This record gives sequence, C-alpha cells and structure tokens, in this order.
Amino acid sequence: MSPAVKPGHHETSLEQARQLARVDDEGHVYALAAGRPERRSVEAAGSAADAERTAVGDGAHEATAASSAESSASSPGYVGQYPEATADEALLYFSRKFDDLYDRALLLKARVESAADGAKSLRESVQALRHELESGPWVGDVAALGGVLDEIASGVDGLAEQEKAEAEAAVDAHLAVREEIVAEAERLAAADPDQQHWKTAQQRMQELFDAWKAEQKKPPRITKAQEDPYWKRFRAARSTFDKNRRAFFSRRDQHHAEVKQVKEDLIARAEELQHSTEFGPTTKAFHRLMDDWKAVGRGARKTDDAQWARFRAAQDVFFAARERANAETDAQYAQNLAAKEQILAELEELMPFTKPDQVREQYHALLERWDEAGRVPRGDVKRMEGALKRIQDAFREAEDAQWRQSDPETQARQNSMLAQLDETIAELEESLTAAREHGEDHRIKEAEEALEARRSWRRMLSGE
Repeated sequence: MSPAVKPGHHETSLEQARQLARVDDEGHVYALAAGRPERRSVEAAGSAADAERTAVGDGAHEATAASSAESSASSPGYVGQYPEATADEALLYFSRKFDDLYDRALLLKARVESAADGAKSLRESVQALRHELESGPWVGDVAALGGVLDEIASGVDGLAEQEKAEAEAAVDAHLAVREEIVAEAERLAAADPDQQHWKTAQQRMQELFDAWKAEQKKPPRITKAQEDPYWKRFRAARSTFDKNRRAFFSRRDQHHAEVKQVKEDLIARAEELQHSTEFGPTTKAFHRLMDDWKAVGRGARKTDDAQWARFRAAQDVFFAARERANAETDAQYAQNLAAKEQILAELEELMPFTKPDQVREQYHALLERWDEAGRVPRGDVKRMEGALKRIQDAFREAEDAQWRQSDPETQARQNSMLAQLDETIAELEESLTAAREHGEDHRIKEAEEALEARRSWRRMLSGE
C-alpha cells in the first residue's frame, strides 16, 4: 500500500500515477501492467471512454470524437480519454477517481471493524466495490485496493460468524423463556384442583399466554420446528388446566346445590321451632340444628349469606322470647336470692368448724332454710352454689378430722407408733451422746439428722 496513505484516506501521487499509466498525444490513458485491472472487456472500456468526455479541473473540455475513443479502447490496458489536457492532468483525473474508490473502501473497512452494520449489508457493499474496481477506469494501485477488499471480506466473514453465534445464543435464550413459560403452565395444570386458587391461577395462565405471544414478536424469529415442541406442551397444559377448572366448578356447583337444599330443610325446621315456649328442649333442638348447619359446610357465598340470615332470624325469635321469659322468672326469684344471701352469712359465722358437734344442729337447720328459700336468678346460680359447697366441704372435713381423733382403733395405732418412736428416739440420743464423747464428727452428724427426723414425725402424729 502506498506510504502516502493517511488514516482513513488514500492519495495517489502524480509520480505513482506516471509509473502506473501512460497518456498518448490524443489524451488516451493506458494502464501499465502494475496498475491494470484484472479483467476488463472492450465494451466496458468503450463505456468508460464515453463517460469521460467532460473535463475536470479549471474548466470543462470537449471530448474528442467517439470514433477515436472506440478505436483506442481496443488497446490493452485502456483506461479512458481526457482530451484537451496535459498528460499529468489526465493521470490525475483518473487517479483521483481511483482514490475516491479507495477511500470508500477504507470507510467500509472501518465500518466492518466497528460492526456498524450487519454482515449481509457489509458483504453487499464489499461486492459492489469489488465489481466497481474490476469494471471502472482507474489509475492507481489496483492490486493494493484488491488486497484491502480481501481484508474487508475476511472481516465481514468474521462478523458473520459472530452474528451467527449471537443469533444462536439469542435463539437459545428465546427457547429458555419458552421453557420457563411452559414449565409454569404445566405446574398450574398439575396442581390439585381442590387446592387451586382458580381466580389467581386463571389470571396467571392468561399472563403466560400473553408472554408467549410477546416472545413470538421478539427477534430473532425461531423456526416452526424449534417452537412446535414447546407450543404442543403449552397447549396441552392450557387444555388440562381448562378441563380441571371446568370440572372443579361443575363439582362445586353441584355441591352448592346440595348444601342449599340441606340448609333449606334446616331453615324450615328452625322456623317451626321459633315460637316454641318449651325453652329447655327447644334450646337443645336449636343447638343440634346449629351443629348440623356447621357440618354441612359453605355453599355459594351470596346464597349462603341469604340462607344464614333467615336461619339466624328464626333463632333470634326463639332466643329473644326465652330471654324475656328468663327475665320475668329472675325478677320473681330476686327475693329468694336475698334470703339465701342471708343464710350464707349465718353459715359463715359458724366457721371455722373446730368443734362440729357443737354447731351441727344449727348447721343443718340453716341448710333446711336454704332448700326452702327456693330458686335464685339464673345468673346467680353458679355463684351461690359454689359458696354453699365451700362451707359444706369445710364442715365435712371437720367431722372427718374429729372422727379420726376419737376412733379407738386409730388411737391405738397412733399410741403404738408413738411408743416405737419414743424407743427409737432414746436409742438415737444414746448414740449421739457416745459419738460426742469419742469426737466422731461423721457419726454425730448422722445421729443428729436421724434424731431430728424421728422427733418431727412424733410431733406430727401427736398433734403437738
């Protein structure tokens, strides 16, 4: 390549042009061997001669007769004619045309190196420049420019390989996205229909389908053979999902119909009982109806809410009537409550029952008055019965303790045990005295511990 070439620019000097071509007296330019294009037809040369009839430089020049150009074009290495100009002007004219082609080649090379366009477009540009080089009228280092075009073609090939690898990677990425979409759709289709949250799942399945369509629009487009396996799986998953969904809602509708009928029967029974005045049995009947209502489960929400309102209304009628009746009864029992409160106070004055024999007659008389006082309001029953039970338990325990103390057999067993303990304590006292005399600390400690245990036991048995 010419040493005069600047980065991104090529210029053929006049000296180089003189070495590459010659000019005859009529302005016909002929390329020498070093600057001759590889192949040039006579027709192309004639066309080039016709094209060069306009002067370039300080002014326009008229071309010579076409017959003269045609006769010269038959000569080997013929470039063209630049009439009415000096030989150097003719050489410079054709060398500048060559430099322009060379600069375009250098620009194309830079575009290849920066990957400014796709390989296909760049390859077409290389081919166009190569064709122009082979067919055009040039004065310049044609071989060097051919080498540049070879380098560019090689770069385009490398760029094409890179694009191919990137395209394959992009296809793989697209297929990976397809796999993710299909896999999630298959998971939705394989879920337990009874555990599936269908509203959310259906929305997600639609989002997956939208994502599939969006992927189809993204470049690069994948082939039908590549996409079909994934589409068949996706279509099968959607079909299974829709089938399971329809079956689930069909079963649910049937279940809701059954629940609705059972609850209608329960409502009818509740409405039959709502005006009953047999509060005890009817209360139990309503409790059983409530248990049955809960056991049957939920129906369609709108229907279920309406049925529950009717069932609850029947309950409210009955329990409101029961509450009114209980309120009237409680008002009647208010005096009984006051009487029993007084009896409780008198019983508590007898406590503690240290000598139950002395207060037994008075205690039982108060209990008889308690029974005669009658029922108390429902809200006070538990409190009053609990207070009475506490007093009765205390009196019973006092009687049991007194009986144990007066029982002859119990007393005899107690006296025998006390006698045995007295003997043991005496022996331990003697052992302790002997241990102290001999200064045996270990035996002293054991004797003291054993003696204290026996004395404590005796105090418990004797009640001291």
